[in-house]
Amino acid sequence: MRRRESVPTASFAGWRGNNMLVVHILWTLLALNLLVLAHEGGHYLAARNAGIKIYEFSIGFGPRLFGWRKNDIDYSVRALFLGGFVRMAGVEETIEGGKDDEQLADDDPSNFKNKSLWARVAVLFAGPFSNYVVAFILFAVAYAFFGVPYDIVDEQAKVGYVIAKSPAYQSGLAVGDKIVAIDGQPIENWDAMTAIIRQNPEKKLTLTISRNGQNLSIDIIPRQAFGQTEPYGEIGVQREISLKRLGFVDSIKTAGRQVWYLNVATVRVLTGKEKADFMGPVGLVSEVGQATQKGAGWFLQIIAAVSGSLAFFNLIPIPLPLLDGGWIMILIIEKILRREFSQNQKAIAQMIGLAAVLVLFVVVTWGDISGLLQRYF
Repeated sequence: MRRRESVPTASFAGWRGNNMLVVHILWTLLALNLLVLAHEGGHYLAARNAGIKIYEFSIGFGPRLFGWRKNDIDYSVRALFLGGFVRMAGVEETIEGGKDDEQLADDDPSNFKNKSLWARVAVLFAGPFSNYVVAFILFAVAYAFFGVPYDIVDEQAKVGYVIAKSPAYQSGLAVGDKIVAIDGQPIENWDAMTAIIRQNPEKKLTLTISRNGQNLSIDIIPRQAFGQTEPYGEIGVQREISLKRLGFVDSIKTAGRQVWYLNVATVRVLTGKEKADFMGPVGLVSEVGQATQKGAGWFLQIIAAVSGSLAFFNLIPIPLPLLDGGWIMILIIEKILRREFSQNQKAIAQMIGLAAVLVLFVVVTWGDISGLLQRYF
């Protein structure tokens, strides 16, 4: 069924945009929660395997709603369903320089700080490793059951997908429309169309489209693509691409290559070999929203990519309570120096790391928030 030709009224468009934004935020929160729980589950399993005393495994934060106790471990569900945490003996004292609420004896073998270096590193590494495993599984499932982009169906400027709340959507463009001219200039193929649109952000263009054998004219104003510092117009359409389901072995191989590529691409960005195009939480909402509209396969792939990225950034050696890589680095340095850092030194390291992450968070979020507003309002 094709979308009707009329453009929604401002009030209806605003209502629809607001509700779509809420749905996309909910999908994003659900996905992130599951990824965080997988991360904490990795720490939990590794700690139990190492014989470390676990006080609590919690789903969510804030006030406790309900829970149960098994094998001397408190399992709880809390009011703010925003991830979760594992509380184990000796971690706060060893990693953050603080004190456990339920402190074991210094010589207790189930205390985190009394375990070997490699046992402690394994517990910290298990969280990011779990995210890598989740990314691999989601990629493999997406490729096996939904397929991978296989071939371009048509080289012509034929619309294969319209992003909701985009300029194309608001102007009435529909799947199957073929753009034959822009401002009277004939369009031979998809690349020619995107080149003109890219060069004209925030400028009105008149598209001549072919629909059901008839030529129609549609006015459209390309928006500035968020995340781009230079003028870069987009209208929110994608070309038609066929998908090919992979067999079991090929889906496994392709998923492994994709997880590896995420690491390589991130390293290239961090080392300046590729242009940075970081996505903040605001941009993530937009990407997840688009993926949910395109289908389950696309949704699984974007969540897999997020999971792999979370794993990589968790291993970056910045001494933050939330980043395992920084504390792995500190444990190794302490082993080399044969002494522990003081509580004050660990606190200073956390402050420096936190400041660096906050600056990055503000820069990335500021860079993509305008793009999200353009998509939904």
